[in-house]
Amino acid sequence: MSDADTAMNTDESGYSIQAVSEQCGVNPVTLRAWERRYGLLKPSRTAKGHRRYSAAQLARVKAVVQWLEKGVPIRQVQALLDSHSSNTEVTAEPVWQQAREQALASLEALNLRRLEQQLNGLVADYGHARVIADFTDPLREQLSLSTSLSLQASLLHSLLSQKWSGKALSLAPGRKRQGWLVVPLGDPLAALELAMVINGPLWCLDQPMDYEALAQRHAGHSQLGVIWVADALPSAAQRARWLPGVQPDFLACIWGDLAEPISAELPGVNVLSGSRDAVAEALTQIDLTQPQQPEQQEGGA
Repeated sequence: MSDADTAMNTDESGYSIQAVSEQCGVNPVTLRAWERRYGLLKPSRTAKGHRRYSAAQLARVKAVVQWLEKGVPIRQVQALLDSHSSNTEVTAEPVWQQAREQALASLEALNLRRLEQQLNGLVADYGHARVIADFTDPLREQLSLSTSLSLQASLLHSLLSQKWSGKALSLAPGRKRQGWLVVPLGDPLAALELAMVINGPLWCLDQPMDYEALAQRHAGHSQLGVIWVADALPSAAQRARWLPGVQPDFLACIWGDLAEPISAELPGVNVLSGSRDAVAEALTQIDLTQPQQPEQQEGGA
């Protein structure tokens, strides 16, 4: 469907696809895949063809999410929903382990086309957040443990960077809309991965930006927040160029494995902790037109 399908509608009953996406944390693309490929959802349509989800359909989406969080493959969920099963002891196939094994085989054969097709299918079925957490993160860690797989690790890194960059472009806010500027301090892929999980209005850079230029940019776009993604320690010269020496006049945050030590010298910059999901949830609660201090999240990055 067109972008009109994601619009809110106050004239006709039911939840729009965007409303369901926001309440359940499921990308609209994934909701459409659950409907078309697996028959999990049956939304009604307005006179203009926009999807509308009833309260029962909304509850069904939440139930699907719960089964997926238990490790049940998407193709098994329909039968569980139809049987009204609430058995938490359901034996699920090791879907992510199998997916990683398949990906390793593709990488060992240097078959990036096959790997890209697999990645596209997983994202459509499960969404970026779950694919990154349960598929690409463990896969990259596994590859990093062996120097003999350095070529495969580099190929995977390149593929992910290209795929997530394309998606990030589609998240750029419209004119005069508020949004986040996601800036890497280290590997740009770390910033792209966070951008995929935020999945909201943002710009994602592939390299650090001089702070003076950033401050000037904010002067012309007051509804702008900045989040630095820190997985490397900048040198003293780099800090002076990239990071504020005085409290910014805009909402600024830092997140990542090295956020804490870097933030010690950053006045007025909020340190976010926790998983990508936790950070994304915290950012959705912030109105950039009225800057406020985000709540700190507990847990690992």
